[in-house]
Amino acid sequence: MEDGKLTLQERLDRLAVGKNPFKVLEAGCGSSSHVTFREGTYVIGIDISELQLQRNTLLKERIHGDIQTYPFQENAYDLIVCWDVLEHLPAPEKALKNFFRAVNEGGMILLASPNVRTLRGIITKLTPHWFHVLYARYVVGVKTAGTEGNYPFPSYHRWTIAPNAIRRLAEEKGLVIELAETYGFEHPEKKHTVFYSLWTAVSYVAHFLSFGAIQTDKDAAFVFILRKPSTKAV
Repeated sequence: MEDGKLTLQERLDRLAVGKNPFKVLEAGCGSSSHVTFREGTYVIGIDISELQLQRNTLLKERIHGDIQTYPFQENAYDLIVCWDVLEHLPAPEKALKNFFRAVNEGGMILLASPNVRTLRGIITKLTPHWFHVLYARYVVGVKTAGTEGNYPFPSYHRWTIAPNAIRRLAEEKGLVIELAETYGFEHPEKKHTVFYSLWTAVSYVAHFLSFGAIQTDKDAAFVFILRKPSTKAV
């Protein structure tokens, strides 16, 4: 199978081959992981929430700290996973630079986040947290929305985590882009047929009027895999 056709999980499994222990940093780990790790993987989690750390049973080590400022050891991790976290940071570029330093040579960084360059992302960026809580409760139907440790969490959606901005920063820092894709996902409000149809129409109009600068919900989120080149002689 060609590298370009590998699934996300297959890429991560290949990275783990021959490494014992295979050290993974779950950055902003929350209570669970979005990827599957082979048995014996040494998973270290860092989160600003002590509650979320204690909920996560996958972790071998727990760090209560901020990924934007925590002094990670240089070249310490074979894989860093940061999934749906960057949008919640006031200075996500600091976290990214922290990852670039902390990942091992030959290692990879997996990033996933909503795309701020969609109409949904822009509205989320410009509206206050209380609005997100009300939306989650009364449109999406999440009764626990806004309570401690539950969705939605405060969101900043900085322009520095738009896909094109991440690509530029990675290339500037000498990382290799192994994968860069946008994708859509099933939105919970789809059960409200009229609302969802109207929203879809408005998002396509915004895409058209902005000459493509505002992307549609088919590009609602992105995933990147960045590799840190090895400087060791072969």
